[in-house]
Amino acid sequence: MSNMSHCRFQNTNMDLQDCIDYAQELIDTNGKDEDGYNLSRDEKDAMLDMIGKAQYFAEIGESLADILYNQED
Repeated sequence: MSNMSHCRFQNTNMDLQDCIDYAQELIDTNGKDEDGYNLSRDEKDAMLDMIGKAQYFAEIGESLADILYNQED
């Protein structure tokens, strides 16, 4: 189910922070989950895909931030 447009960024921001926290845990545990297992291939692929999307979002984010900061509420 997709996020409703009026809270898309709020909800995704919380989910993204959860993913960032978990990624840091994976770094701290050399890539193992909380039970000591490696992530599944699907989870690894999804994480790598997310990293690429995050990099692109960061690239376009500066332009978007300029537009949003200059808008009147």
